[in-house]
Formats: sequence, C-alpha cells, structure tokens
Amino acid sequence: MNKGMLLGLALCTAFTANAQKRLQLDVKIKGLPQGDTVFLWGPLTNTIDTAYVKNDHFSIDADMSGGGSTYILQIGTNGKQEQGTFLYLEAGKVNITGNGPFFENATYTGSPFVADWVDIKKNVLSKETGAAEIEALQAKLDNAAKLGDQDAQVQIRTEMNKLMQPASEAALDWVKKHPNAGASSFLINAMLSQTLDKNDIKDLLTSLGPDAKNTFTIKKMMTQYFGGSAMANLINKQAPAITVNDTDGKPISLADFKGKYVLLDFWASWCKPCREAIPALSATYNKYKDKGFTILSVSLDDKKDKWMQAIAEEKMPWAQGSDLKGGGSPVAAKYGVAAIPAAFLISPDGNIIEIGAVGERLEKKLSEVLK
Repeated sequence: MNKGMLLGLALCTAFTANAQKRLQLDVKIKGLPQGDTVFLWGPLTNTIDTAYVKNDHFSIDADMSGGGSTYILQIGTNGKQEQGTFLYLEAGKVNITGNGPFFENATYTGSPFVADWVDIKKNVLSKETGAAEIEALQAKLDNAAKLGDQDAQVQIRTEMNKLMQPASEAALDWVKKHPNAGASSFLINAMLSQTLDKNDIKDLLTSLGPDAKNTFTIKKMMTQYFGGSAMANLINKQAPAITVNDTDGKPISLADFKGKYVLLDFWASWCKPCREAIPALSATYNKYKDKGFTILSVSLDDKKDKWMQAIAEEKMPWAQGSDLKGGGSPVAAKYGVAAIPAAFLISPDGNIIEIGAVGERLEKKLSEVLK
C-alpha cells in the first residue's frame, strides 16, 4: 500500500471518527413558520445551536463529542410550550417528520438511540399524570427551599412522589432493562433522581453499561454523586490551599476563613444550574452566617464583566473570587472539579467534611454541626 493510499485511509478514518461525534438532525413538518429561528438548547451541556425554518424544513449539525444528553428543541422566540419538545440526543442521525401542528404526533426515526427515545415516550412518559399539580408543588418546594423550611420540603416531596410514582416505576423498569442505553440517562436524571434516595441512585449509576456511563448526563451525575476520583479522594482531608482575586483585584484565600465552616462553591455566570441554586444558597447563608458559617464562591468565568454582572444580578453578599481562567482554572484543578456547580464544605480546622453539599443536604449538615 503506497503513502498516498495510507494518507487517504487515515483522512477517511479521521473524518469518520469526527462524524460519529456529531448529531445530524433533520426536521420536516408541515406548517412550520417560514423564517422562524430554531433553537436546540442543552440545559445540562449549556450549549445552543440554531437554524432557520425554510419550506417546512430545518436541519442542525451539532457537536456531541461530550456525550449524549437531554435537549430542548424550540421553534420561534415566544417560548410557547406547544412550539417545542424535549428529547434525548447523542451523536448520530435523527429525522423528525409530521403534519403538525409543530411536534404533535410527529414521527422520529434514525440511529438506534432514536428508537429508545420513542419507546420511552410510549411506555414511560405516557404514564405521567398531574403535570399541573406537580408544577404547582415544585413552585412551593422552591419557595420552601428559599426559606430553609425542611419540614415543608419533606412534606411537599412526599406529595410529588405520589403523583410521580407510576411514571417513576416505569422509568426504573426501563433503565434496568436497558442499562447500556444512553437514553437511560434522561430517565435517571430527570425522573428517578427526584424519587429515589441518594444511595439507590448511586447503585443505579454503577450498574450502567459503558455507553450509558459515557453520556454527558451520567458523567455529570457521577461527579455530583461520587465527586469523581480526584474529588472523592479529598473527603476528610485537609482542603488544598487556594488564593484568588476578589472583585476589587485583591487576593483572598481559603485560610482567611479559618475558624468557620466554609462552603467553597465553584460556579460561573454562564452556568444555569449554578444560578438556579443561588436563591436557596442565599437563604442558607442568611440563616447561618451569624453562627460560624460563610461562603467563598469561586467563579470559572474568564471575563470579569460577565462575572461582576452575575454577582450583581444574583445579589450574592458573601465572598467572591476568581482567577478568570475559565475551565482551565488551576484552583478548580486542585479540587478535581470537572463540572459545575461543585461545592465543598470545609470545617473550622480546614478539613473537607462534605462534597456536593447543596440545598437540603447542606441545610441538614449545617443543622448538625452548628447546633
């Protein structure tokens, strides 16, 4: 085989490997608004791809090198629910066809994972009932979390679980029958994480096959539940020393807070889950700030104006710092942070006593140590 043939084969292999990491989404539905913008948004991946409707058709070619995840496909900018749909996507081909309106009764075909998603819609999501009641309870739960009312949170979650039980049981059954399916990640993250306890979720995550574990969603959940190998090794050990600059450009270090319980909180202005967690974090801060607790939020932003704007918008009164090096932050690397939000609760003597301490879990831990 000559060098030219070898080079051609190498290029072909490279292009094939690259294509396998991309999504080719093709949609043709009668009556789609001509010229409307289409958004493919990944709530977990924090990515947005766009296209435009032309002659009832649009297509999107998206990078999926990070693995499969849940996406929202929305037509137009008015945010109307009937003009969008959510679905699990990974590298491969997806064809959606229909007679409208929008995605109602549409047909989904393509790569093998598409058949899995169709099966989930038919045999799991169809069992969801009381959507309006669940939404109302979720609003109450968010408010209870802001107020730090643990009793109310437990009661509301119990009511939600009763409504979600039929679909949750179907979801668990589907995952157990399809442990290597990427689409299982959707069910675990969106449904089962709401109804199963932490240890059951851990068992479920470890039982998954390699394809499911390689999805973006499951990799993120593994970090949240297990901390990742680098993070997990830090538990009950001395917190690595760090120094960052505050909003005025002055150095601020973890050692400055010795003698208090400190939540070291990694976040960023562009991280939607991070910002959604701030109201509950603010309530916890206000509740315990005079009892020996504080927060040091370290941003993984790389632009100071975006960082400062987010702090102002979210009204975060506690200590803020950043090295403005984005995802390449050496401070984040010291703590093995692979995804955000990531939080470490540090004791007054400087030991990491909890990883992933947020929401109810943080409240519970602080109520134990700050009696």
